[in-house]
Amino acid sequence: METNKDITDKIEATLNSVDTIEEVSVSPFFKGKAMRQIFAEQKQEPKVLWSWLTPQVQLATLVLIVAINVFAVMQLRNESYDNEISNFAESYGLTEDASESLID
Repeated sequence: METNKDITDKIEATLNSVDTIEEVSVSPFFKGKAMRQIFAEQKQEPKVLWSWLTPQVQLATLVLIVAINVFAVMQLRNESYDNEISNFAESYGLTEDASESLID
């Protein structure tokens, strides 16, 4: 029973401590100063590492890559490309002839 009385005393002491709490006085400009500091920290300059990668550079790079791909597709569709590849293969001995096989 003594434990219950200790708990009851502690609860009453805690509740009585509410009476000793005093109102805190705050400067009328506290909110303005605090908000200014918060937003000042958010306006920090971006990191320099990727600052050169602007949307204009990204767009120019994208256009260049698309142009290179279009040129490559046009070259692959060109019939002379097949002739050039076969000439290259013949000149370096990369063609596969049935008569030159080592197994025969």
